[in-house]
Amino acid sequence: MNFVLFLAVLMFLESDAIKLLKLANPIDLTWSFTSNSFYTKNTHPFLLTKQTSRLSEDGTWYAQNEFCTGEHVGTHFNAPYHRNRQGYKVHEIPLKHLIAHGIKVDLRLQTKRLKNKSVLLPQHLEKWVRTHGPIQQYTVLLVQFHWSQYYNNKTLYLGAKNDYELSFPGISKSAAEWIVKTKKIVGVGVDTAAVDKGIYNSEISKKILLDNNVYVLENLNIPAKFPDDNFALYVLPMKIFDGTGAPLRIIAVPEENVTKGVIIAVVPWYTHVVVLTISCLWFYVQVFLRN
Repeated sequence: MNFVLFLAVLMFLESDAIKLLKLANPIDLTWSFTSNSFYTKNTHPFLLTKQTSRLSEDGTWYAQNEFCTGEHVGTHFNAPYHRNRQGYKVHEIPLKHLIAHGIKVDLRLQTKRLKNKSVLLPQHLEKWVRTHGPIQQYTVLLVQFHWSQYYNNKTLYLGAKNDYELSFPGISKSAAEWIVKTKKIVGVGVDTAAVDKGIYNSEISKKILLDNNVYVLENLNIPAKFPDDNFALYVLPMKIFDGTGAPLRIIAVPEENVTKGVIIAVVPWYTHVVVLTISCLWFYVQVFLRN
């Protein structure tokens, strides 16, 4: 009787875990590309240069656009080659760096207090590790300042009325150094115009990351309610040959419904074999050795 109950609980956990995993919905972290897409100085903005649409005499519809844009416009991908002569170009980024485990450091409360002076520091990263455990190999780190709420207001988003007096949150030099020392983080994304704190002249943190082949994602649209862990990222830049950067589509597949109670659904396949073997041994002991 005990064995039957044990198997029933095991089957419930397994089936319920799979059911819960199916409830997870993909989330788009990309801003749509329009003529209002954010761009920096010396960069060509996104423009639809030709728009064609017509209804043919036979009733069929035809539409086609042509566009022109710089690599570093709107939600975009910075390849290491952007600031590292020996770094990966866009078309060279390994797929295992683009389809990767995701984590997020939440700095919303700090940013609410400090506004554009909010900065990611090593202690924030260390706190994340203490809370969630070691960082996995091939991880993409997202830093959420909740600055994307200003994206449609360029003055608030940049903290200035021009491209020369910028002021918005960013990643400190010491945090960038901490990130590259892990040897496990392959990409870093922010919901601000740049990873450095409103300074385009130096871009110290960006250079540290790119010099170590850690790519950078900028102008992300991270929703307020977004998990800190247990999600995958599909980082999909336009595959531009020799590109220093590219327009980006980035999709998150959260797994926030996965709990310790249903962990069986996300462990490797061989764990199921081990559980089954133990169950059989338990049954053997109960039925044969006790009689």
